[in-house]
Amino acid sequence: MSCGDLALPNGEDCALCGSRAPQVSTLLNFLLAIFMAFVGFVSGSKAVLGNSIYAFKDFVTSLVVVIGIKVAEKPADEEHPYGHGKIEFVAMLFIGIAILIASLFLFVNSIKEEWAGFYGGQLPVPKLIALLAGCISVLANYKLYKYLNCVGTRRNSPAILATAKHHHSDTISSLFVVLAVIGANMGFMFLDPLVAIIETLDLMRLSLGMLQDALNGVLDGSMNTAIRSEIESIALLVPGVRRVGNVGVRPFGQNRWIDITIKVDCDKPASEGYMIGLHVKGSIVKTLGNIANVSVSIEPYMP
Repeated sequence: MSCGDLALPNGEDCALCGSRAPQVSTLLNFLLAIFMAFVGFVSGSKAVLGNSIYAFKDFVTSLVVVIGIKVAEKPADEEHPYGHGKIEFVAMLFIGIAILIASLFLFVNSIKEEWAGFYGGQLPVPKLIALLAGCISVLANYKLYKYLNCVGTRRNSPAILATAKHHHSDTISSLFVVLAVIGANMGFMFLDPLVAIIETLDLMRLSLGMLQDALNGVLDGSMNTAIRSEIESIALLVPGVRRVGNVGVRPFGQNRWIDITIKVDCDKPASEGYMIGLHVKGSIVKTLGNIANVSVSIEPYMP
C-alpha cells in the first residue's frame, strides 16, 4: 500500500509506511548515485557527475535521518526527561550543512569551467547516454519527493520533510541536466557548467532555509501565529476559561510542545480551576494531535 492511499494519518499502515521511508530513500539514493557516477564518467558530462555527487550526499544525509528518527522515537528516561525529539532537528541541521558544502564545491568548480570556456577553452560534449541518465534521475527524484512529502506531512517529521524538499530540488536540477545534455549536443557546450551553476544556487537557497528551520527547532523558536491563535480559540471554548494569557508553541521533533496560561474567576476553588486546566489540555490534544505535552498555567481572572 502506498502512502497516498492511506486514509488515516495516525493509522498503523501510515506508521509502517513512515518507518520504512528513510530506508527506502537511503537505498534508492545509493543506487542512483552509483548509476549517475558511472554514466557521468562514461558520457563526460559534468552536469551528470554533479548530479551523482548530490545523490551520494542524499545517501549520506538519509543515513543521518534514519539514525535521527530511531533515536527520536526512544521514550523519555532519567537522563532525558523531555524525550529525544530534538535529535530530528540536529539531523536536519547536518542535512543543511551537507547540502551547503556540496553546493559551494560544485558552484566554484562550475564557475571555473565556464570561465575557461569563455576564454576559448574546449568544453567536452557529453554523450547521449547522459540524456537517459538525466531522465531516470528526474523520474526517481520526483517519485521520492512525492513519497517522502506524504510520509513527512502525515508524521509531522521535520527531517523527512527536509529530505522531501531536497528531492524536489533534485527533480528540477535533473530537468536542467536533461536540457544541458540536449543543448550541448546541439553545439551549446557552455550549458553543461551553466546548469551546474544554476542548480547549486538553488540548492544553497534551500539549504539556508533548512538550516534556519533546524536552528529554530534546536533553540526552541516559537511556531507561527496561526497555530497559537487556534490553540487560544480551543481554550476559550472550555467552560470556565475567561481569558487566555500567553500561548507558546515549540517544535519538538514530530510533535509540538505547548505552554498556555488561562485565567479563571478568582472565586473558584483550586480544585475546580485544576479540572478546567485538565479540560483545556484534553481539548487541545484531541483537536490538534501530534502533541508532545501541554503545560497549563492557571491565573485568577481580575475584571
